[in-house]
Formats: sequence, C-alpha cells, structure tokens
Amino acid sequence: MRRSSQVDCGETGRIRDFSGMKNVQTKVVTRRPADEVYAYLADFTHQAEWRFDVLTSELVSGEVGRVGARYRQRVRPGRKETASEVELTRADPPGEVAFRTLDRGPVTVSGAWHIRSVDAGTEVVCDVAIETKGPLKLLEPLMGPQLRKIAGRYEADLSERLGA
Repeated sequence: MRRSSQVDCGETGRIRDFSGMKNVQTKVVTRRPADEVYAYLADFTHQAEWRFDVLTSELVSGEVGRVGARYRQRVRPGRKETASEVELTRADPPGEVAFRTLDRGPVTVSGAWHIRSVDAGTEVVCDVAIETKGPLKLLEPLMGPQLRKIAGRYEADLSERLGA
C-alpha cells in the first residue's frame, strides 16, 4: 500500500512524501508568452542562469528542445562539485517539457514543467520526483525542510529570470 502525507509549503507549492520518493511542486506566473517560456525551459543550457546549484550545462548529444537531448551539468548540490547528466524525455510545445537524470548515484530526479496561458500571461508548474536509494534512503524523512528551501529558491530565481 502506498501511503502519502502532504506538507504545505506556502508559496512554493507542495511536497508529497511517497514510500521511496519525494515529490515537489512549484509554480511561477510570468507576463512572457507560453511559446517563449517553453523555448527557454526546453534548452537546458539556460539552467545555469537560474538554478543556483548548476554551475554549467552543455548539450552533449541530440538537439536542443528535442526528446533525447542530453546535457552534462556541473552541479554543486552542497559543498561538493560533481557532474550530472540530464535527458529531455518529453517535448510538447508549448505545453510541457520533461526530464530525468541519468546518473547512477543514490538520487534519481525526474520531472516536468507544465506551461499554460493564463489571463496574467503564462503559468509554469514544475513537478519533480526525487527518488533515493541505498543508505541515503535512511535520511529521506529529514529531506523535507531542505527540499522546501531549494524549491523556494528555484521558484524565486526562475520567476526573476522570466520577469514575473
């Protein structure tokens, strides 16, 4: 049986805790048109502009904005710098961009940006699933506050970058 609990994260959306997985949701509204927002998010080289923990992001195979495009990112999720590989798994202009990490480490991340036109411009809802494995799984119950902090910063930085 899959049990879940939901924690209210205020403006940064929700964190849901499923057995073996954390799900985080954020939302940004910008005055930019949906097709422009889609193009920005579908090119993962832009992540170094608004994700504080991504130092560089370069396309290593495939085409920008196309399913199968792979990016090598230098990330610093804490004090240690590491390399990560991310793949674009779904590209549905101008409504959705999905991704997953391809790293073999103890954390796997997948998610999608859902983009839609609203009266105020464009709404971007980001749903991310974080799965832990091995010994890191033992620390999972303690991850909630840190994930809320990271999600809030991503939301604020993307909002600023998109001119929301």
